[in-house]
Amino acid sequence: MDLLIVDKHQQHFYQEVAQILEQSKFDISTPLLGCGGCFDLVAKKHTILLLIKLIMNIDSFKEDQAYELRKLAYMLSGFPLIVGQNIRSSSDIEEGVVYTRYEIPAVSKGTLRNLLINQLPPLIYAYRGGFKVKFDGSLLKEKRLAKSYSLGDFAREVGVSKRAVYEYERGTVDVSLETAMKIEELLDEPLTIAINLFEEMKRIGSVSTPSTHSSAPKSDIEREVKKHFDEIGLKDQLWTKKIPIRVLAKSMEPVDEMDKLYTTITSISEKPSSDDVEQKILVTFSISKIAEADPLVVLGDDSKKSTIDGVSVVSIDDLIKSKKKKSLEKD
Repeated sequence: MDLLIVDKHQQHFYQEVAQILEQSKFDISTPLLGCGGCFDLVAKKHTILLLIKLIMNIDSFKEDQAYELRKLAYMLSGFPLIVGQNIRSSSDIEEGVVYTRYEIPAVSKGTLRNLLINQLPPLIYAYRGGFKVKFDGSLLKEKRLAKSYSLGDFAREVGVSKRAVYEYERGTVDVSLETAMKIEELLDEPLTIAINLFEEMKRIGSVSTPSTHSSAPKSDIEREVKKHFDEIGLKDQLWTKKIPIRVLAKSMEPVDEMDKLYTTITSISEKPSSDDVEQKILVTFSISKIAEADPLVVLGDDSKKSTIDGVSVVSIDDLIKSKKKKSLEKD
């Protein structure tokens, strides 16, 4: 599938990120660049599933995109990640630094490369306009005492309060980058703890719907699809805004003896043309395969229905008929 973008810089950026993932032995999906949706790429290696938003300037990432990305990651048991190039007025993102946008980690492609290929996790995170690091508090205390520094003497040497040093040693607060460099130079000991990016991606917080987000079913076809999913038990749903996937639907309870929750990734083509159906089949199949979900494409008519590349392609009429048939069988 051709990239859905024209800008050569964005194309090159995608190609570099895709190369990093491929060199790291990740399977990657068809890209969704240019759609303006919440993610552009799905990548998987073993049990790690990444939902990645590729964006030139991370400050252009919007709240409703973040909500959809967090919700999708939650529903697919994956990790949300932003990979960007610039921040604010086109300043480059610092390598080795983890930023956040709406609770989602954002890194440069260089940081991603170091993490996945060189096994060098980032050490620094951006916090309210500055940089901070996580310290090994117990080691800090051990090395301070080994050099016979009292709490007060050490604090004066570093240029912080006794209380601050006490909290550093307890591990209750993180340390500014400038202070961390002073401490490590004073003790001649590396104390910074690497950031476990996958653990950070788990701490995405609430996925409650923000007031800015409104992408519920709008057409008769979409409302019928929602009703169908509701009736068969797929009540945990995310209706997206701009990506070809219109709805991710998941069962609320296990559907088999393996305690597996059923998940479907569905595209809807209301006035299907050959190109539109082909694109949605390709995207739905690619992402579903990586995410281990069942792909479905629902059409506004039955002119092109079939099963293609493992994707069930059905008309809305057939979906309604199957629902009515099941209802009669129950009666």
